[in-house]
Amino acid sequence: MKKIALPVKENKLSPHFASSLLFQIFLVKDQAIDKEYLIHVPSQLSESLAVWLAKKGITDVITRGIGHNEINLFNQHKINVFVGVKLENPKDLVQEYIDGTLETHDNFLN
Repeated sequence: MKKIALPVKENKLSPHFASSLLFQIFLVKDQAIDKEYLIHVPSQLSESLAVWLAKKGITDVITRGIGHNEINLFNQHKINVFVGVKLENPKDLVQEYIDGTLETHDNFLN
């Protein structure tokens, strides 16, 4: 099973990963979305987002832009990062991920 997190704002993928306070989580089982829900990032997060999401069992992150250091942190916690994704409806993006048609591009922040 995959557990995919996307930073969201106004029902779309958020353009700003690091400042996102809301993530939409999708559980993918047998190549289909099994469940979805929202989680709020605590206002006083005492650890990195990578650590926090890893503790929640996240296996993959889909985002628009993210820094190299953040990607390395996610990778250290065995979380795959898909970068440069269009600002669309999160459920549609996850379906593209499942279908193998999710378009990614280099969109790294320094």
